[in-house]
Amino acid sequence: MKKAGFKKAAAVVFSLIAASAILNVPNSVSAETTDVTISVNSDKTVRKISPYIYGVNSGVDLTQVKAGSFRLGGNRMSAYNWENNMSNAGSDYKNLSDMYLVQNAAQEFRTVPGGAALDASKSAADNNVPYTLLTLQMLGYVSSSKRGSVTENNAAPSDYWKKVVNRKNGELSLTPDKKDDSVYMDEYLNYLFDKVGKSDSETGFKAYALDNEPSLWKGTHSMVQHGELTCSELIAKSTDLASLVKDMDSGAEVFGPSLFGYAAFDSFTNPSDWQQLKSDNNYRWFIDYYLDAMKKESDAQGRRLLDVLDLHFYTEAKGACGERSCSHYDNDDCIRARLDSTRSLYDPDYHENSWITDTGAEFFPLLPNLQQSIDTYYPETKLAFTEYNFGGGDHISGGVAQADMLGIFAEYGVYFASIWSFDPYNIYQLSAINMFTDYDGQGSSFGDTLVESLSSDRNTVSVYSAVDSDNDDGKLKIIAVNKSINDDTTIKISLTGEKKFSSAKVYSLYGDTTDIRRLDDVEKISDNEFSYTLPALSVTEFVVEKQKSGSKAIAAAAAAAVIIAAAAVAAVKIKKR
Repeated sequence: MKKAGFKKAAAVVFSLIAASAILNVPNSVSAETTDVTISVNSDKTVRKISPYIYGVNSGVDLTQVKAGSFRLGGNRMSAYNWENNMSNAGSDYKNLSDMYLVQNAAQEFRTVPGGAALDASKSAADNNVPYTLLTLQMLGYVSSSKRGSVTENNAAPSDYWKKVVNRKNGELSLTPDKKDDSVYMDEYLNYLFDKVGKSDSETGFKAYALDNEPSLWKGTHSMVQHGELTCSELIAKSTDLASLVKDMDSGAEVFGPSLFGYAAFDSFTNPSDWQQLKSDNNYRWFIDYYLDAMKKESDAQGRRLLDVLDLHFYTEAKGACGERSCSHYDNDDCIRARLDSTRSLYDPDYHENSWITDTGAEFFPLLPNLQQSIDTYYPETKLAFTEYNFGGGDHISGGVAQADMLGIFAEYGVYFASIWSFDPYNIYQLSAINMFTDYDGQGSSFGDTLVESLSSDRNTVSVYSAVDSDNDDGKLKIIAVNKSINDDTTIKISLTGEKKFSSAKVYSLYGDTTDIRRLDDVEKISDNEFSYTLPALSVTEFVVEKQKSGSKAIAAAAAAAVIIAAAAVAAVKIKKR
């Protein structure tokens, strides 16, 4: 009877101890062979992360992505007439003038001045997007009220166009005169301030772009831009419009020059005055000249005229098929080309298969070269990619490349980035953005401060880690981007630094769905190390919990002591029987 009593008591003790430790079962994947080792030091800050790198352009459904910024831009905006909402498609589609920019706007904005901008402001506000960028007209002419395709016989100046004038010689009106021959930028800005406020208001535009892709105007907008736009003409136009913005809203940021891609970065497509300017000033590329010229104009006025260097970058890397950004998702070599193409931003040892490499790729890797120019010619200028896309938006490979891009932007201190893509072709890319801004569907984000994280094989698994500077919960977020196409990859993560961590929740984007899925938790982190197997072609986020300390640890120990004491009492009672 006594022997049976002690057995029963022992069973009670063990069951109570097991109940108290049930959350500390080791992760089952920890025994697998490690493919990639990762080190994360949550105590070593790399830099603050701009929330505006998680941006999108118009054309994206803002209800499908938690965006950090929004841009209203593109070729259509160069000839947008704010007074009547007409715009011209240029070479994108038959030089057609129509109401395209407001055809999907809320009904209240389709027939009022500035409808496209007002709709963008409201859409951003309704979806809690904190930063909005509006493109202003610098081309010289915008569409009149005449609809249809514009031919050379009706090229500007003609009644198919209205001249753009930056400063109106007269009183600014909230009801613009649609019958005169001009539209006025100061009247436009004044109108917007009245409707949505200035940059310091909740709904006002935070920044303005100096038009869109000016080096291409002679092709995209040949009905207005007759022949080349010289470098000096660009600076004159840019200075005048930037000065207007600063005169009217000194807190607004100015973006420029919205260059279309690598060839424009290099030579502005080589207008007649470029080579002499380059030679006389020992510029490496057009980026140097633009920054230097805008710095000199700013110094002359005693104020900064350019806040953000505005660039567009679409990968030129070709797959095995010889096509750029192809959709051959059954070809591993084509997928690999997309995944590797992000390396042209930072890796000096990578040489993509593209015309850029064929012509020397002098300014690859791109991000260090851009920063060198900024530091040399216009220090503290911020960097933006207001259009970019590495393809594959309707496939998991596009989501993986997109997540890698965002991590790279964070790593190199990019200020603003807005992907150019349209529904439904960008669905995986939007989910990749959500991995950083809304991984749990409850608004939880990656963090605002990048901390040191290193991968033993970045080409297979790249890693980015962050903490929240204004949150003392001690959580560490780790995003691991698995670029292995067909195989799961087991990683071993070592958490260095003074903090001790206990467990992690796991979220992942992978496979044939754009849903972010909850995976098995890491239930116990021992000695600040744990292993996990990542799905092939995946973006996986670990939300790592800090180990309880202080009063919480004491409370947990006290609870355990109570359990053990209760078990002991039970044993004594059984023995007395």
